[in-house]
Amino acid sequence: MFKFALCQIFVLLVFVGYSQERYTLTATIIDKNTKDKLPFATVSLKNPDSKAIIGGAVSDENGFVSVKSPLANVQIQVDYVGYETLIFEKSNISRKTALGTLGLIPKENQLAGVDLVGRRSDVEIRLDKLVYNVGQNLNAKGTNVADVLDNIPSLSLDIDGNLELRGSTNVRILIDGKPSGLVGLNGIDALADLPAESIERVEVITAPSARYQAEGSSGIINIILAKNTLKGLNGVFNMSAGKFDSYDANASLNYKTGKFNFFTNSGYRDNTDMGGAFQDTRYTTSKNYDQFVETRSFDRRRQGANVNIGLDFSLTNKTKITLSYVQNKRDGDDQTRNDQNHFLATTTITKSLRSEIEEDFDLNKQLSLSLTHKFNEKGHKLDVILQGERNIEDEFADLQTQQLVPNKLLGFLEENNTEENQKQFLAQIDYVFPMDKNTQFEAGYRTTNENQNTSFIVQQEDINGNMIVNDDLTNYLDFNQEVHAVYTQFGKKWGDFSLLSGLRYEHTSMVVIQKTTNEDGNSSFGDFFPTLNLGIELSETANITIGYNRRISRPRSRSLNPFQSRSSETSFFQGNPYLKPNYSNGFDVGYLKQFKNFTLNSSLYFRRTEKPENRISVESGDFATVNGELTPVIKRFPVNLGRRDQLGIEANSTIRWSSKWRTNLSFNLFRSVETGSYEGLSFDNENESWTGNFRNNLTLFGNFNTQMNVFLRGPSQSAFGSRKAFGGVNIGMSKDLFNENATLNLNFSDVFNTQIFKWKTITENTTTTGEYQRRKPVYRLTFTYRFRQEKERQRGSQGYETSNGFEL
Repeated sequence: MFKFALCQIFVLLVFVGYSQERYTLTATIIDKNTKDKLPFATVSLKNPDSKAIIGGAVSDENGFVSVKSPLANVQIQVDYVGYETLIFEKSNISRKTALGTLGLIPKENQLAGVDLVGRRSDVEIRLDKLVYNVGQNLNAKGTNVADVLDNIPSLSLDIDGNLELRGSTNVRILIDGKPSGLVGLNGIDALADLPAESIERVEVITAPSARYQAEGSSGIINIILAKNTLKGLNGVFNMSAGKFDSYDANASLNYKTGKFNFFTNSGYRDNTDMGGAFQDTRYTTSKNYDQFVETRSFDRRRQGANVNIGLDFSLTNKTKITLSYVQNKRDGDDQTRNDQNHFLATTTITKSLRSEIEEDFDLNKQLSLSLTHKFNEKGHKLDVILQGERNIEDEFADLQTQQLVPNKLLGFLEENNTEENQKQFLAQIDYVFPMDKNTQFEAGYRTTNENQNTSFIVQQEDINGNMIVNDDLTNYLDFNQEVHAVYTQFGKKWGDFSLLSGLRYEHTSMVVIQKTTNEDGNSSFGDFFPTLNLGIELSETANITIGYNRRISRPRSRSLNPFQSRSSETSFFQGNPYLKPNYSNGFDVGYLKQFKNFTLNSSLYFRRTEKPENRISVESGDFATVNGELTPVIKRFPVNLGRRDQLGIEANSTIRWSSKWRTNLSFNLFRSVETGSYEGLSFDNENESWTGNFRNNLTLFGNFNTQMNVFLRGPSQSAFGSRKAFGGVNIGMSKDLFNENATLNLNFSDVFNTQIFKWKTITENTTTTGEYQRRKPVYRLTFTYRFRQEKERQRGSQGYETSNGFEL
């Protein structure tokens, strides 16, 4: 697959401007069995004696191709993803030779990362993963990476903004196959600073092999950054504008000459998100009031620039070095208004306004050096990666409460200052040795070192107007984690049966220092993580896969940091520095079937997690004075509970109604059973929920492309509350201009204003219902201009692929 992609790029571009072309050959490429025309097939011409490539072209949307040749005797090779390569010779061709129809035979399905759909679509179904090509998603234009992830089937965001896969937040986010500072200190929030145009595709991997790090029990999200390898200078420019004074500009440029390939993907963003929240708490013990209502609205503005610049240098035909630098800089300005009201029997007792003005600064830097050496063209290779990162985040917030009823009073000022500094280092080496055509051996080593320092300082105004540090709320935390890992895996194919077996060992050293209380915690542990993947080819178009893996989920820095969120006076989230890693064992049985115009990929999965991390809500025992009334404070925080069992079934399908109409459907139904207690309180719970996604692509008259994406999230139940079902509709449309050198795109997010979390929590003396909307509906208009570059759909598969049928 990797060799084919390189060959395709080479064929498309190396002969631009060839001065000796004298003969023209035409043909139509079809599926030999179904007679369907195959768009974007690669046709290359070779010298029949030296086998040197002398010409090439790509078929159009109707499978038609025209290719020029400087020779009258040629060898013709036709390649198409998922089909056997066709090779034949043609002698004494005339100046215009029609070859007629050339039929390709679908190849036998292998345990490789091949696109069984056989077309460049926005969703590619593969045996070991699902691939979402962002360039084909009209609703992604002008948005950011976080929005892209939130609109991918099986992925969702919980109320705290954590990414969920199959209903679990224990998911690992990688960029180009490795951890990255682009993910930032606060996970997916930092990805909101990266434009969607900066990524090529997103891979959802639910059955990772031993090659991947063991972190992330529910699976891995691998984000592939966009990079081109076309000869000469070429690129893409994107400009967009949207509701709430949001503007973006992004450029992806590439210059290749000789052994050098320079690339950059850089942009500037000025975006504003409007959202809100509502919280209604009812009390059973208070005498002065029985209800406390908070209504919040927030205005979040983000200004920033991202730069991704790099160089590929081919030392030899077999050895390549890549040096890249990524920087993401952001300034934020958040304003939150919180209206607070006490009621007694529906009569207003008190009323106040709590305002928060926050300014923040984020700077992420990453420097990477990688070397790839191919011993031969059969997949024997060595990869070495060195990567260093530095992430800085500073936040400064002013909070003040103004009482309006029964008296008008201005409360004391509070200032919060958060400083986070993180350094990371990664070294990795991977070796792949194909022992023969059907046997492969792999081994590798990896080390990561992460060091993070966090300070959270709270100053409160006294009666004399002086700002005094509140030592009870102020906190200083140092976190260091070092992981060393080695792995080996063996793959073998016997006829219709394939096996990929691996074993990974990871040793973790973790140090958490709570400077505020002079407490520290040291832990050091090592564990083995076996993986096993089996594949059975039932026919040329049907496969069964069986997978097992053991994984670990280490607590993240946000979950460990015990500082309290301060937006609300009556509820807060606080990290737990005593969290422990949790382990899980997962099984996955998949079935993939390809029909003429329909592809189905389904799986039945089960995962058992010991001591999983759960976020619970309890009464803290503290009271806040709000408008002169003592009000109970609700605390939300993560703890390790007893056990979680999750059983689910997932189905993804692609329907190709015609060359102009394609539909993707996905559905995930799961049931989880949790047991555990905390300080005598039982948190046993059973929950059944589901997710669904419908995506329809239709080309209308005048070549207007349209896309509608509908997603649904079923209700969920926890030991201390529940969430109602919700969903949303996104619509996009585009039109190519200037001979397909430009595209105008218009998209609408959350058309019907339904993407709202509605939840309920219950404690011993309170019942709270609430709503939360991360962002109100928006629309965006995006203009894209390409020069010396084919449209996205003709670029073919690139980048992060491995060979020899063992990409599991």
